[in-house]
Amino acid sequence: MQAKTALYLMFVASLFSISACVYVPRYHDRADYADEYYYYPNVGVYFHLFSGDYYYRDHDHWLRVRELPRHIHLDHRVRQNVVIREREPYRDYHRHQEQFRSPPKFRPEPRYDAPEREHNQRLHDQYHQRWQHNQRNR
Repeated sequence: MQAKTALYLMFVASLFSISACVYVPRYHDRADYADEYYYYPNVGVYFHLFSGDYYYRDHDHWLRVRELPRHIHLDHRVRQNVVIREREPYRDYHRHQEQFRSPPKFRPEPRYDAPEREHNQRLHDQYHQRWQHNQRNR
């Protein structure tokens, strides 16, 4: 009889220990989602570091492109690092315009454009490689 009682108690104890191993995934709301962008206030352009996409305004709507039109000149001297918790970085465009004004009389220099675009591409490549490395090592 004692053997049956001992087995029964061990069985009940094992049920409690197994139930403690149940995994409940954490709910991820929008506040947990954030991406890094460069914002160029003189031309109103966002560069998404992870995707390598540029966002710019063309007349009355925003476009997402891999390569900017040549008439838009990026300049590292006014570049701002921003963390955005929205899928569309331009939702806070008016606030960013106010917060990150270009210096008075600032004129972008076309000679800085190509090096800045190359810098962005290198940074995107490095960012993406780190992400892939982290995914493989999970």
